[in-house]
Amino acid sequence: MNQISSYKKRIGLKSFNAFLISNRSFFSSLTKQDSKQSKQTNLNLFSQTSRLALVLFFFISMFQSGHSQVTGPGIETVTGQAIYDLPRDHAWHGGAFYQSNDYNEWHYITALGKDVKSGDRISIFWVPLAQGWMADEGRPLHNVLFAYHNLDTGEFSSSLCYITGPLTTEGSAADAKDFSFKYSIDDSKNGFTTEYDYPTETWRFSGYNTKNDKWNQPFKLDMTATLAAPGYVPMAYWGLESIGVDPQDRQNPESMYGLTYYYTAPQMAVKGNVELGGRTIQFEANGWFEHQWGNFRNTYQYRYFWAWFRFNNGDMMTFRQYYKEAGFMDPNYEVNRYLFMDGDTHKRSYAFGENIKVIPSKMWKSPKSGKEYPWYGRIETPHGTYYYEPTFPEQEGYALAGAYIEGVIQLREGAPDGPIVATGFTEMIMLTEPFEDGSDPSMGPPISRSLPEDPKGPWKPMNKN
Repeated sequence: MNQISSYKKRIGLKSFNAFLISNRSFFSSLTKQDSKQSKQTNLNLFSQTSRLALVLFFFISMFQSGHSQVTGPGIETVTGQAIYDLPRDHAWHGGAFYQSNDYNEWHYITALGKDVKSGDRISIFWVPLAQGWMADEGRPLHNVLFAYHNLDTGEFSSSLCYITGPLTTEGSAADAKDFSFKYSIDDSKNGFTTEYDYPTETWRFSGYNTKNDKWNQPFKLDMTATLAAPGYVPMAYWGLESIGVDPQDRQNPESMYGLTYYYTAPQMAVKGNVELGGRTIQFEANGWFEHQWGNFRNTYQYRYFWAWFRFNNGDMMTFRQYYKEAGFMDPNYEVNRYLFMDGDTHKRSYAFGENIKVIPSKMWKSPKSGKEYPWYGRIETPHGTYYYEPTFPEQEGYALAGAYIEGVIQLREGAPDGPIVATGFTEMIMLTEPFEDGSDPSMGPPISRSLPEDPKGPWKPMNKN
């Protein structure tokens, strides 16, 4: 076993990968993961001490192998030019840069597991969002989307928490060894709390809603999610994802216009309780966590088909396909993104553009909203062609801009009636009905755009004639 593999064994592959993402991009060439070691992964705590030890290990290793370094006055040797600085980038982002009508950020988690008592297969969806700017509240707009689904019986409950009142924040110093933060809002009708603890790499998500109507069912949720291998993974190999379609091609990394920082933790040990319909369901599950942020409420971002899948053999993949026009029939392949992870080695491979295609074969019309969704079809990927379908199609929720699908999806191999080889979550978003002021839903509710608008925007589609 070489020195790198030995050290990976001592600190845990999760810690090793988390370090690489957050500290030294120039070490990437030294991080070939071998499958034997990944199976021996342990999840030791990754303290600041182990960070320092790993830095020293690499410096000693390179010195012993005869590699010299470029150092001296005027030479940058500290930042590593890494895209992400973890754990501090786990936090929500603020300050002048993100005090913007276009600001958008969320902590997203979906989990597939079982009801501990009944043994039924269940899923949980939870995403607290921070969007734009609300002058009356003196903060971004905050809302939370929730859904519960029983994969065996078809039961489905969803809810939108639109929360008023002040945001309460707590947190350590950004460079603290015991880095942590906590956010909460509670207006007595609905509320949410997000907590993160770096020493244990554990997140806690909780919230509730009291509304009971066509689109909302009362619930109360409390769950924890603890990081597992392979740790945190960038969603694209350049770090950023282009969001939506801008007819004027104005995506800009200097302002994060139309772009997002975006990473995932594809495996998290999840457990918790959810109260629904007068009963409490205790669950254990395997979670998929994502964190995404940027100034991107300025493109046709709400026209896409997104999904993640966990295969029966442990492999994982995720992708997004955007659309130019209303409906799910006009894909904009050039901004498609795809990530595949080997279940044994956690080796990643990325693809873009027409390498990934979602091709619907049958639409499903919702009896609640009247919208049509491409719930059946095939997915062409660099790792094979699969046929997708829902567990049950009735998995529709309602957000501030309209109805959407956030539901459990499965893949079949070989044919539409072939064996099921993967299960995951999909988001089918086609929010195209304008708000009362005529603005596109992708711009966000007008109440969340209370800052002066850029005189050069918002853009309007170019004349095609």
